Amino acid sequence: MEPTNHKVVITGASSGIGRATALLLDRLGHRVFAGVRKPSDGDALAAEASDRLTPVLLDVTDEDSIAAAVDTVSQTTSGGLFGLVNNAGLSLNGPLELLPASDIKTLMDVNVLGLLAVTKAFLPLLRRHRGRIINISSGHGLLAIPDKSAYAASKFAVQAISDSLRVELRPFGVSVSCVAVGKVDTEALGKIVADRERMIDNASPEVLELYRPLIEFFDREVKDLPGIQPIDVARVIERELHASRPRAHLEVGPGARKMKNLARLPVGLRDWLLAKALYSRRTA
Repeated sequence: MEPTNHKVVITGASSGIGRATALLLDRLGHRVFAGVRKPSDGDALAAEASDRLTPVLLDVTDEDSIAAAVDTVSQTTSGGLFGLVNNAGLSLNGPLELLPASDIKTLMDVNVLGLLAVTKAFLPLLRRHRGRIINISSGHGLLAIPDKSAYAASKFAVQAISDSLRVELRPFGVSVSCVAVGKVDTEALGKIVADRERMIDNASPEVLELYRPLIEFFDREVKDLPGIQPIDVARVIERELHASRPRAHLEVGPGARKMKNLARLPVGLRDWLLAKALYSRRTA
């Protein structure tokens, strides 16, 4: 499949995977519509790209913003769209009892409802071009582990949406792939750490102490887990956009592959192994 001049929309292109994917596809000759939330992010992205790349203000939680983005793409492409990369997403980690309800709602609004709303809005353009959808998930969408209940719920939803739409859109020639990504070394890691520190600062000391072994274990785990670069994920997305037979599920990075392997274990054994790793020091 000829990669030149395909029209592709990427959400969450201000940084990380989305930014790397937008710049890679631009270099390969695509007509990229890079979804950003702030004009300054769009300007910074455009400064590194060719004039084929168009920054588009796109808040996936705002219906008017989505509609305006669809209008921009439709008018520029004469109503056809080859690819939609649903990359916009938030991370939220911590024991459920310590997570602010407002943060959980925001997470679901972006990771789940936003993905559904953007996909629904762009489907007419994708159907016209028999296009491709690539949804960015996480290793936590393959296995739900302690400390990640809310985030895992959002990424399991991405997996479910992808599985459903893959068959639902098959009669129209629209393919749907879901890419589960492990730890990625981006500036978002700093925000994750800051959010976690805020959660700890706002927690009741008595309740925090109950969950301290869990929190400390995953803080060590995140630091020790090898990460990958955003461009590594971008290359996988690019290959999948042009694969003769797009794959339903892909895993990128050692973290995602580890989660896939753990998910294959019997539930009882898996739970025992997790509990032993988490709490053995406490009960020893």
